[in-house]
Amino acid sequence: MTPVQTAKFLSSFIIVYFLSINILNAQKDEINKTTEEYNNSSYLTMNVLSPLNTKSPRWRFGYIKNINDRWKVGFDVGYGNHSLTFYDLGDNYELWEVRPEFYYFFKTKRRTKKYLSVEPFYIHHKDLFFDGTYFPENGESLSYDKVDYKRQKYGINFKYGFIFNSKKRIGFNLYTGLGIRIRKNTFTNTVNPEIVDLGPEGGDMFGFDNYRRVEGNNFGGNFVLGLKIYYRSNK
Repeated sequence: MTPVQTAKFLSSFIIVYFLSINILNAQKDEINKTTEEYNNSSYLTMNVLSPLNTKSPRWRFGYIKNINDRWKVGFDVGYGNHSLTFYDLGDNYELWEVRPEFYYFFKTKRRTKKYLSVEPFYIHHKDLFFDGTYFPENGESLSYDKVDYKRQKYGINFKYGFIFNSKKRIGFNLYTGLGIRIRKNTFTNTVNPEIVDLGPEGGDMFGFDNYRRVEGNNFGGNFVLGLKIYYRSNK
């Protein structure tokens, strides 16, 4: 079994395990003496899906701090490089990100807590590409032997999520949402640049698919889907 297959298998096992625990607990999801504890908990988190991203993998950890039974504030930090991924992305891949988040929880007499949140974010990704092509911001498409690549991405996401509490301190947080983002790609130190005609199918000029080959700024939308494992702590 390859490292990628192993990682996917372990992640699937973890997800199924925690889903099973919480489905069983959901049968007894009514309010009880521990509901106040669930309402006023803080959480240490790990994003399950971010290490499995095939294009920009990273490990993302965070902390959600309780303010009161309606409000919490969180902060996630992510980092990835060539030695921390399950994929062969070359020796020069590096990415880091920061994500503060502000939560509003609906008051509920259930262990499962629903919330709305706002998440500003910033991603900084750099790499070294070999023997490829890209579309300069001004000018015709170029081929190269080697080029330094940098991607900066920032924006804001609006999310709807669930924190599934159980009698154990370990559980999971599932969320989805939409957002807006600005991406800026830069290519520098190009070795042996040559103008090439890639034709109508030579690349994605609008950055929908092959966004790492288009230089300059691009404004667009984000679809958000995520799963975190957490460890719950009390106030």
